[in-house]
Amino acid sequence: MTDVTLEAARKQKIHNLKLKTAALENEEYIQELHVTDWSESQKQKLAAAHDKGHELLAAVEAGTKWNLTQAYDIQKLMRVCGLEMSVRELYKPEDKPQFMDIIALKKTLQELKQHRNKTRIVSFTGTIDNGLSKLEKVEEELRRSQLDATELAQVPVNVLKNLEDCMNVQNVQAALVGNEEQINQQLMSIEKCKEIRNIALSDGEMSIAEEQFYIKAGLLQRLVELVRDKFRIIGVTDDENKMFSKIHEVQKKAYQETSAMKDAKRRLKQRCETDLKHVHDAIQKADLEDAEAMKRFAGQKDRSEKFIKDNQDKQDECWRKIQDLERQLQKLGTERFEEVKRRIEENDREEKRKVEYQQFLDVVSQHKKLLELTVYNCDLAIRAIGIIEELVAEGCSAIKARYDKTNQELVDLRLLVHQEYLGVFRRLYKTMGQLVYKKEKKVEDIDRNIRSTHIQLEFCIETFDPNAKKFSDSKKDLYKLRADVEKEQQKLKSKMQDALEDFRPTEEALIAAGVDFVHPIEEVEEGNLQRRGKMVEYKAHISKQEPVKIAAEKEELRRAKNLMIKEGPRTPNKRSLSPNR
Repeated sequence: MTDVTLEAARKQKIHNLKLKTAALENEEYIQELHVTDWSESQKQKLAAAHDKGHELLAAVEAGTKWNLTQAYDIQKLMRVCGLEMSVRELYKPEDKPQFMDIIALKKTLQELKQHRNKTRIVSFTGTIDNGLSKLEKVEEELRRSQLDATELAQVPVNVLKNLEDCMNVQNVQAALVGNEEQINQQLMSIEKCKEIRNIALSDGEMSIAEEQFYIKAGLLQRLVELVRDKFRIIGVTDDENKMFSKIHEVQKKAYQETSAMKDAKRRLKQRCETDLKHVHDAIQKADLEDAEAMKRFAGQKDRSEKFIKDNQDKQDECWRKIQDLERQLQKLGTERFEEVKRRIEENDREEKRKVEYQQFLDVVSQHKKLLELTVYNCDLAIRAIGIIEELVAEGCSAIKARYDKTNQELVDLRLLVHQEYLGVFRRLYKTMGQLVYKKEKKVEDIDRNIRSTHIQLEFCIETFDPNAKKFSDSKKDLYKLRADVEKEQQKLKSKMQDALEDFRPTEEALIAAGVDFVHPIEEVEEGNLQRRGKMVEYKAHISKQEPVKIAAEKEELRRAKNLMIKEGPRTPNKRSLSPNR
C-alpha cells in the first residue's frame, strides 16, 4: 500500500473512533441521568438524549467505513483459493506484443524473393509466397495479443538459411559452359590434325604423318583432361548440394522446438484454467457467505431495534413507576449501554466484513481477467506456433524436393559425361594403339635390317672386304635407331596404361549403369589384326618367293582371331596393353 492510502486509512480509523466515542459518551451521560435526582426536566432531557442517541446510532451505522483499510489482497486470494499462478506469470492488458523478429523474417523472405539466382527463384517462388502469407497471418495474430514472439521467430531461421544456401548453389549446366567450349575447340583441332595426317599419308610424307599422330595424341590427352574436369565441376556442385541431405534434421529440430513451446503454453493454459475454476468456486462460496452474513446482520439489527424499542417502552413505564423502579431503570440503562456498545462493535465488524468482501470481489475480478487474458494468449500462441510449423514443413519439403531433383540431374549428367569420356578415350586409345603398332612394325623392320647387315658384315670379315667398316657403322646406327624406337614405344605404352587407369572409374560407372559398349582395347586389337591381315595380303601379291612365311603368318592371324572369338568380351583382369596380342 502507498503512503497516501495508509494516511487515508489512519484518518478514517480516527473518524470511526470519534463516532463510537460520541455515542458511548452519550450512553454514559444517560447512565448519569439515571442516578441523579429525577424530575420532569430530567425526564425531558432524557427523552432528548434518547432522540439524540437514535440519531448518533444511525450516524454510526451510516458513517462507519473501512474501505480504505487493506483487508484482502492477491496473496490472500492465492492462499485461500489455493491458486498456482502468480501475477508475474500472467499476461497483463498493458503488456505489448513483441513481434519485430517476425517482421525481420518477412524481410528475409522478401530479400530471398529478389535473389540474384533467378533460375532458383522459380523453384522456390511458391514456398516464399506461402511463407510470407503465413508470417503475415502470425503477425496479425500477435498484434491482437500480449505475446513475445522472439523465441518463436528463431524456429524457422535455420530453414530460411538452408533455403538461401540452396538458392546460392551454382547451376551445373552454367558451370560446364566454358568446359564445353574448350572441348569443341579441341575437337576442331583434332579434326584438322586428322585431315593433315590423311593428306600426308596420301602424299607419302610419313614423317609428317607420324608427327600428326603425336599431335593428335596430345590433343586427345588434353581432351581427356577436359572431359575429366567435368567430374570435378560436377563434384563441386554435388558437394554444395550435399549439405541439404540432412534437411530432415533441421525440420526435426524445428518440430522439437515448436512442440516444446506448445507444451509450455498448454501447461500454462491448463494451470490458468485450474485457477479459474478455483476462482469461480471461491466467488460462489463468497457470495453464499455474504448472503448469510447480511441475513444474520439484518436479523441482529432487527432484534436490536426491537430491543431498543422495548427498552424505550420500559423506560416510559418506569417513569410512571420511577420511585419503585429506580434500580431497574439504572439496570436497564446499563443494559442499554452494553447493547449500544455491542451494536457499535457489531456494526464495526460488519463494515469491515463488507469492505473485505468488496475488496475480495475487486481483487478476484482483476485476477480473473488476467487469467482469462492469459488463456486467450495461450490459444493464440498455439495457433501462431502451428502456422510456423506449417511454414517450416513447407520450406523443408521444397528444399528436399530440390535436393532430390538436383541429385537426379547430377546422376544423369555424370552418365552422359562418362559416355562422352568413353568416346574421347576410344579415339585417344585407338590413336596411341596405331602408333604402338607402327612402332612395333618399325622395330621388326629394323631387326630384319640388322640381321641383313650382320650377314653382310660377316661376309666382308670373311674376305677382309673394306666395306666391313661401312656395314659395322650401319649396324651400330641401326641398333641406336632401334633403341630410340623402343623408347618411344615404351613411352606410348606408358601413356596408354595411364589413360586406361584414368578410364577405369568411367568403365565401372558405365557397367554399373548397364550401358553396353565395346572396350577400346578390343577395338585396338581388332584393328591391328585387320591391318596385319591387309599387310599379309599385300605381301602375298608382292613377294612370290616367301609363300611359306606368308602362310605361317596367315595361320598365326587365324589363330589369334579364333582366340579372340573364343575368349569373348574382355574383362578388366584379362585386358592387355599390347596392341598386337
